[in-house]
Amino acid sequence: MRAVVDGFGKFIGKEGNLIVIKGRSSKRKLNPSELKQIIVIGKAGISSDAIELLMKNSVDVVFLSKGEITARLSHPSLGMAKTRREQYYAYHDRRSVELSKEFVIAKLRNQMAILSNLAKSRKGDVGDYLMEKRKEIENVIHQLSKLNGERIDDVRQEILGLEGKASNHYWDSLRLIFPKEYNFDGRKGIDEKHSRYARDIINAMLNYGYAILHSECIRAVELAGLDIYAGFLHSDRSGRTSLPLDLMEEFRQQIVDKAVIKLIGYKQIKPDDCRIENFICRLEDKARKTLLKEVLERLDSKTQYAGRNVTFSSIINSQARKIARFIRGEVRYKGFWQRW
Repeated sequence: MRAVVDGFGKFIGKEGNLIVIKGRSSKRKLNPSELKQIIVIGKAGISSDAIELLMKNSVDVVFLSKGEITARLSHPSLGMAKTRREQYYAYHDRRSVELSKEFVIAKLRNQMAILSNLAKSRKGDVGDYLMEKRKEIENVIHQLSKLNGERIDDVRQEILGLEGKASNHYWDSLRLIFPKEYNFDGRKGIDEKHSRYARDIINAMLNYGYAILHSECIRAVELAGLDIYAGFLHSDRSGRTSLPLDLMEEFRQQIVDKAVIKLIGYKQIKPDDCRIENFICRLEDKARKTLLKEVLERLDSKTQYAGRNVTFSSIINSQARKIARFIRGEVRYKGFWQRW
């Protein structure tokens, strides 16, 4: 279970063995053993007793502001020495290439699935165009599958170049799906290199949704005993949680893109449900809460995985554990993707 603390003046405290979330005229008690994450949006307080109780129960506390993770409290590291040693060694051999390719191939297959699904309900030129773009992404997957290298540093730019080529086809297709009044002109921000600085409401929604997904992937990677800062596809950068960013490539479409497409399609979020601050598009509170609810519901919704009906959140955890097992030489790693 997740709890969302949203609004100015909220306080997270402790009463006995329970977590208490207090507002000006509200009070909510939660059993920490039933929690896995608290998402704090805006300004709120938290007591040291509450922090200690939450950490004892391995409950993450994530602070979100303006569509970004600004801070995070987490349980003590669960890293295993063998796993982390192998993680660092893997960066310098073929394991880094195999993992990076799987992250991207899974992402592109999920993009294909989105376009196929959208094309089914659209006949004529639009449907044909979506299927044409789907085929272009499939061609990129074939190119990517043939790419080989001894270490990720030797082939990262080629992999990212192919991923970018396929993603251009994907976002170009979605431009036809979103109504013109939303002013969506592809996955970009103030400039081509900074998509997180959204100029339109759809990119603002995507950024916010990806921040929520990112926090889920950070938690999964930590629980798998891996170093969140030592990724493969995403290069090292001070403060960058590279491995969760790698993992979330497999889930962007199924968790966030589908949520945004649905909310726009049903006009649950409208073009004017945002404001411009310093040339950057920010979601209004109502739109943000609607998107947050949809993304969290998707994380907790069930789907077929390895012959079982499990939540997407559980799949993210399972994929993180598989990364650790692959690094230790126990299994072959396959990225997560769905046909529909």
